[in-house]
Amino acid sequence: MSRLEALPADQKSVLQLLLRQGKGYDDLSGLLRLDASEVRSRAYDALDTLSPGAAGLPAQRRQEISNWLLGQQDSDQAATTRAFVDGSTAGRAWAHGVARELEPLAGDRLPELPAEGAVTETPEPEPEPDATPAATPFAPAPSAGPRVSRRGGALLIGGVVVAIAVAAVLVIVLTGGDDKKGDDTATNAANTTSTQAQPQVRAQINLTPPKGAPAKKALAIVQIVDVSGQTAINAVSQGLPTSNTKAAYGIWVYNSPSQAKLIGGFDKKDDKGHLVYQGAVPKDVDIASYKEVLVTLETSGNPTKPGTIYLRGAIQSAAGG
Repeated sequence: MSRLEALPADQKSVLQLLLRQGKGYDDLSGLLRLDASEVRSRAYDALDTLSPGAAGLPAQRRQEISNWLLGQQDSDQAATTRAFVDGSTAGRAWAHGVARELEPLAGDRLPELPAEGAVTETPEPEPEPDATPAATPFAPAPSAGPRVSRRGGALLIGGVVVAIAVAAVLVIVLTGGDDKKGDDTATNAANTTSTQAQPQVRAQINLTPPKGAPAKKALAIVQIVDVSGQTAINAVSQGLPTSNTKAAYGIWVYNSPSQAKLIGGFDKKDDKGHLVYQGAVPKDVDIASYKEVLVTLETSGNPTKPGTIYLRGAIQSAAGG
């Protein structure tokens, strides 16, 4: 398994959205409902894990190079960082080591790096970090082994323990059921769920529009988590068109049109306007036996096969999370 594949799911998800979708830290802050500093921290942790080592570079320089590689600098900042990399043996080695690991994910989105070889100029020595540096949101603590998510199994979406809700919410929405009753059910479940239960992320899926999809700029993130012996789904999306009709967006696990299972549906909005869903995965669904997750537009209250596909993404286990 490559270092990239072994990253914790939340770190890998941030890299995918930054590199494949061209998103910025602030964009992901709104989508993931995290502070921008947390998004940056996950990106920095991921690139430190992908690197061959600190190479004598202090954390501030590694973060600067990380921002450059991930397309998070303006033209002046990028020029300054490239000049440093061009003139620093350690900076060049670190940048090339990380870039090689990112290539399968980033494609041609990585900036052009100075050629590996002799340094063109000698920069001033970088100050060594203190033996016991103060804790900051951007500088992960030293570790003898691969870094894991700072939040471990905590949820990337929402950041709280999942309240197990009713899995048939989509059916209620599509058939005009009693929304208040559904809210009460979720509230009661939340009140009876132990606050000590720590959710374990089993899989995280980044969903993007397939070719020809109706909403080309839509995105979604779906997590499958284990909470107190139950399997739950936690999902958030942005960019999906909404209307006043009884159509709704379903969430499916999928292998083929004849092997697909509805596991939930976006039924609420958060305070930022994102569509969200939290609920229990049906007990007869083995997530591990499916390859993809789909988001589809459904117009009936009990769909037996996926409708129009708006988003899709491959299921990947949350290695290291």
